[in-house]
Amino acid sequence: MHVNLIRPCVGIESPQALYEHQITHRGIIDENGDKLNFFDTRNTPKRKDEILNGGSVYWIIKGAIVMRQTIVGIETLLDENNKKFCRIIKSPEIMLTVPQPHRAMQGWRYFEAEKAPADLYPLTEETVQQDQPDPEMAKQLAELGLL
Repeated sequence: MHVNLIRPCVGIESPQALYEHQITHRGIIDENGDKLNFFDTRNTPKRKDEILNGGSVYWIIKGAIVMRQTIVGIETLLDENNKKFCRIIKSPEIMLTVPQPHRAMQGWRYFEAEKAPADLYPLTEETVQQDQPDPEMAKQLAELGLL
């Protein structure tokens, strides 16, 4: 069984904006030559093994969970002041989910698999070019049972 993380996507207004941000911003190269993105956080999750057993980070944008990315690594590192921090490495693939309303929060929280919204489709170069519903509109459509 796995557990997920949930986190606000600060500074990103849409799934398409995250996709574009990942193309142009920091990443690390794995042993296969693939670019993986990451985010840093203060604390290493205590349930690290459960997360690495198939967990994802679910992103909140404008009051709704709208996408997820599979977590492929978790490392505890030291900064320039010799202080520990956690680097969470995620797959570059962004999977859009059925929008699920979620209250505002800071940082990250554990997110049990049974509470996670269903996947819709992966965000790719092709789907980024297509007109996508605004996350707020998609959230309202989901609340009405239309999405």
